[in-house]
Amino acid sequence: MNILQISNLEKNYGREPNVVHALNDVSLSVESGVFGLLGHNGAGKTTLMKLLATIMRPTAGNITVCGYDTQKQGDEVRRLIGYLPQELNMYPSLTVFDFVSYMASLKGVKERKQVMEVLEQVDMAQFSKRRIGQLSGGMKRRVGIAQALVGNPKVLIVDEPTAGLDPEERVRFRGVLSRFAKDGKCVLLSTHIVEDVYQLCEQLAVLRKGTLFFYGSTDKLLSSVAGKVKLIELANENELLTLQKKTVVLSTTYEHSAIQVRIMDENNLFPVPAITATLEDAYVYCMGGKDYE
Repeated sequence: MNILQISNLEKNYGREPNVVHALNDVSLSVESGVFGLLGHNGAGKTTLMKLLATIMRPTAGNITVCGYDTQKQGDEVRRLIGYLPQELNMYPSLTVFDFVSYMASLKGVKERKQVMEVLEQVDMAQFSKRRIGQLSGGMKRRVGIAQALVGNPKVLIVDEPTAGLDPEERVRFRGVLSRFAKDGKCVLLSTHIVEDVYQLCEQLAVLRKGTLFFYGSTDKLLSSVAGKVKLIELANENELLTLQKKTVVLSTTYEHSAIQVRIMDENNLFPVPAITATLEDAYVYCMGGKDYE
């Protein structure tokens, strides 16, 4: 069963002749589990998150959450959704418990037990009396997830939740999202960190300049570049500049006097064996402007 259904979605800002097309004819469906939404800054990810959370209305198209229309049945949709925006304003003088309690009250949840339950889910119960201003960045993100979990939502929408976190905190955060996605629930994870998608998601979409550039499984995305990624060695930057005109350069590593370059060799221009492709190779390939069959 599709939990989220997005059909022919468009969102424009401004007026002609200065209109900005933030989303252009985006259609996709999301089932239970963790669904990844990848794209550069400005690709339209945050706009899509806000439309799903009913913070904004689309210019055209429609969205349903568990069968409810976000424009016509907003109250029902909001009861089903937990939302962690990219920047969540917190009150530094409040304790963790008081802040989550306040956010819970905005949702009509007044039980102290529920607040402690969500803090336990994100490993923050032991810090419930600590002030927000005394928390690390990772702990603040966990508090952000806690307030989103209040009310036992069916869908969790998180926008760039691991940006700026250290590796240990990122692993902890991924565990929270993975546990939530069990039992038929859904997480929509917007990120530009490919590793998070690789670890969590079986399905993903890639947005580029407001357009849905790829939609499908991680295996499908990987298969699109399989056998085409090669590693070659260059002597200097001039050779690198020349190479960039011929093919998509996925990454470069400088070692001693040489440059190791991962490339996408679609037309077999370079007579060297292909190497194992990664999801990051496939993502960079997407962003390089090449179309999928």
